[in-house]
Amino acid sequence: MIGAVNHDGFNLLPYRSRKRRELRRRRLIVLAAAGLAGCAGVGAVGGWDAFERSRLDARRAALDASLRTSGAQAEEHARLTRAEAERRRVRQTAQPLAAPRDRFLALLETLAQTPAQRGVSLQRVSQRTDEVELAAFAPDSQSAARWIKGLERVRDVKSVEIVEMKRHVDRYEFSALVRYTSQRQKGDAK
Repeated sequence: MIGAVNHDGFNLLPYRSRKRRELRRRRLIVLAAAGLAGCAGVGAVGGWDAFERSRLDARRAALDASLRTSGAQAEEHARLTRAEAERRRVRQTAQPLAAPRDRFLALLETLAQTPAQRGVSLQRVSQRTDEVELAAFAPDSQSAARWIKGLERVRDVKSVEIVEMKRHVDRYEFSALVRYTSQRQKGDAK
């Protein structure tokens, strides 16, 4: 062999080529093992990621369904709250409007229950917001005064006063003004 080097009878070149082949084989095996391990690691991470994603998607779907249900409940609650607020607003608006009617009906009820033997006959009734004017005939001034005194006991009546009284031959004609407590005064008293 021409290219072989001899040192004290040993041929080192075939040993080196064998060692190089073995080293190359080992490197390829290590490289293949590292590549296989890398692929296995990437596959494991990818598999775990896919598993987590499917678990999170299932959880998200459950939460979405729960939110849709609670969203419908929240919308229903909001609708009922708005409806109740509207009812309260209507009731608060109607109360001041109904107060004069209620007071007038209480006055008429008292007038209807007044005994006829007192001899007072009602001729005219005029209603305003906080007062009512009554025109009546009475046989004498004491009957008119008793009749007026009875009106003072009507609910929400602040005062009753005789505006005008005229004496005719056999009777008295008079006008009385019934004043109510105003709604603001009642609210302040509460």
